[in-house]
Amino acid sequence: MSLQDLFITSKGQPITYKGKVLQMIDRVNLSSGRVGIKVSFLQTNSKWKQGIVLQTKGKFEVNGKIVKNKIVLWEHTAPPEIGLFVMSDDAVLIVYNAWQTEDGTIDYWHNGAAMKIDQKEQTRIYNCNDGYADEDFDDLIFQIEFQ
Repeated sequence: MSLQDLFITSKGQPITYKGKVLQMIDRVNLSSGRVGIKVSFLQTNSKWKQGIVLQTKGKFEVNGKIVKNKIVLWEHTAPPEIGLFVMSDDAVLIVYNAWQTEDGTIDYWHNGAAMKIDQKEQTRIYNCNDGYADEDFDDLIFQIEFQ
């Protein structure tokens, strides 16, 4: 059974695959409605452009600018480290990976897409698979430090 089939069966909930817990999205409960985070791109290994999607019921403050509800950080245009504030009405941050194929289409959540997440104190490290159906989880590796 493919990763996509397993996620369909689980209705998008985390799955265990070959001893690894995999997720389509990460739903992070924040310590308050306003939290500082630092996002760092650690590695990419894909023919496609890789992105990080951050979403909340509320807004983000990045470089003094306000962005409502959702922000996408692309590895080919964003700095390697980005500091920002999450101002969430429900104190929840949703995180997932996205990718852009050669024809310009932006995709997420299908085919081989999945994330393996490791937590070390206030830092989460995301090892991501994009839509190319392999199991290497190195298409995008990034971390989020919660401050």
